[in-house]
Amino acid sequence: MRTLEKWMARVNLALAVLAAILLVAATLIITWMVLKRGIGLQSSWELETAIELMIGATFLASPYTLVTGGHVKMDLLDSLLSGTSGRWAALLPKALACAVCFYLGCAGLELTIHAYATHERALGVWQPLVWPKYSTVAVGMLLTAFQYVLDILRAIGARRGEMKNV
Repeated sequence: MRTLEKWMARVNLALAVLAAILLVAATLIITWMVLKRGIGLQSSWELETAIELMIGATFLASPYTLVTGGHVKMDLLDSLLSGTSGRWAALLPKALACAVCFYLGCAGLELTIHAYATHERALGVWQPLVWPKYSTVAVGMLLTAFQYVLDILRAIGARRGEMKNV
């Protein structure tokens, strides 16, 4: 289990770095677009490219955000329930989130395969292929679901250890 968690931590960090690079690139592209419009030139590809990069960054950073505690969570139930019941109740939202992420990842994979096979393109002036954008949904959501599974297994293992000490 430790080896799997270490491997996942490396993958999460690599995707977070890639997401950061995509965000910096989107920022530079938008800045270029503003400067270009400021001197009276037309822009054609900049906004579409920046949007594509930001979508990719959002999904690719999702597993890292989960590991670092950046996802939105509801602490009300945790504060109302104490002890063992509260800790077990905390697993339900993780299981539901895991199921949602798994579903979105599978849907993203299906969209990716379809878009790749049909050479589907986005609407707009630039018309890039859409399968790279869809693939970030699939990769990001499936890895986020896997990270939830690891979190759930870690929490269950910790609870078993607590029960043995009682």
